[in-house]
Amino acid sequence: MYKNYSTIEKTISFLFLFSFILIFLDAYQFLSIPLSWIGNFFLFGVILYIYRTEQIKLNQIVIYGLILALLPTMFNLSEIIFLQEKMIYTGLRLFSFISFVFITYIISQTDYKFLVLKSLKSAFLFITYFSLYVFIAQIFNFFEPLRNRPGTGIFGFDEQTNFWIFGSHRLIGSFREPIFLVSILFPVFVILHFKTNITKLNYALFAILFGLTKSEMVFLLVICLTLVDIFIKNINIKSFIFVITFFPCFFIQIQECVISPQNYECPESVPFEETVINKTVNDIENLDNNSLETSQDLNLNIITFQDEERSDIVSFTTQNLKFNTGLGFQNTNSFYTKYLATDTIYEMYLVNRTLPEYLNTRYLSETFGTGRYFLTYQDINIQNNLLFNFFSIGMIYVIFIFGFLLFFLLKDFNQGIKVLLIILSISLASFEDLLPIFGLCLGLMFTMERYEDI
Repeated sequence: MYKNYSTIEKTISFLFLFSFILIFLDAYQFLSIPLSWIGNFFLFGVILYIYRTEQIKLNQIVIYGLILALLPTMFNLSEIIFLQEKMIYTGLRLFSFISFVFITYIISQTDYKFLVLKSLKSAFLFITYFSLYVFIAQIFNFFEPLRNRPGTGIFGFDEQTNFWIFGSHRLIGSFREPIFLVSILFPVFVILHFKTNITKLNYALFAILFGLTKSEMVFLLVICLTLVDIFIKNINIKSFIFVITFFPCFFIQIQECVISPQNYECPESVPFEETVINKTVNDIENLDNNSLETSQDLNLNIITFQDEERSDIVSFTTQNLKFNTGLGFQNTNSFYTKYLATDTIYEMYLVNRTLPEYLNTRYLSETFGTGRYFLTYQDINIQNNLLFNFFSIGMIYVIFIFGFLLFFLLKDFNQGIKVLLIILSISLASFEDLLPIFGLCLGLMFTMERYEDI
């Protein structure tokens, strides 16, 4: 299949590869535009070209589902028409959702699956090797491309940091956080696992990649993947290599400052004190208590150490299930932020405006008890893809997801289990968007085909 590629096929294959690599470079930006978003737009453009050339017809159910899902956001567009930040935010959310649905459907219908998988595997291998190098480079102060996307530095600053100099070193690779790496790459790995032929060496490397992130989410997903393999009788020596390599890497404790105490980020290092600690203290001391713009100018992304524990998300969900008709993409995170802020005010009142020890990790002491009961100047991510879309779209989203899954389970149970694993990995993702790459993975899982020559 596709032994002699045409010029068009070669071009499409290259564009897919280019898009995937940009999407995986999550911690980098160009001219203030994240490379991952450039990759998302490229990917959508390639899929749009395939849609036009292959003359694929959109299912009416898909169109009606899109309209129904977007109604909550459309009803609230008038509120943000003059707010540039909200317009950009909402526009990106709309693009993500529409492209997710569109790509899911088109990929499931196209004959380009072979080229897509081939490019996806190449990009995944590249980012694996790159991420493992970055992991080592951060320990020994080797060269590492500067992660320049906002939010990639410690305490929210843009300076290059590793986040966990006092604990076990974690693999972050080309992503802003380990959880983002898992959220993006694990669905891709599931597709490659079931649809392509992966060598024993690469299985071991992939296991090291995920294990060193030390993410609780990937721990759960690996267990689920293993159970699926056992259930559908897909266990072999390669699966065994992946499992026995993953768990030791997950539990191993690698102390960066023990292995490499001369690292500039270690506490004993003068550069660390100068570039991180002093800057943090100085910026906080210079913070204009009467203006939030000052904190923005100083690029202080986190002015309080808010409580974003999973318990808050669970309590928020249980208390607000009544919003099953959808808040709109632009309102969900704002609603969640207000919920946390209300909790903050209540705690301040209960403790008589004093700062107990346990609150030191949650709130900036300078703003505590001053009457300025703000939590942050930007909305907080609800940190769960399923919950974000449930509150944004409403119960129709959950019905669609489970109805779609039920259809697959009744049609082909073994294939439905694989689809369930993809949906689970997407639902647990800490991104608020249904990214185009998620739609690609879901669409690829629709087919029963396996490509042993990839």
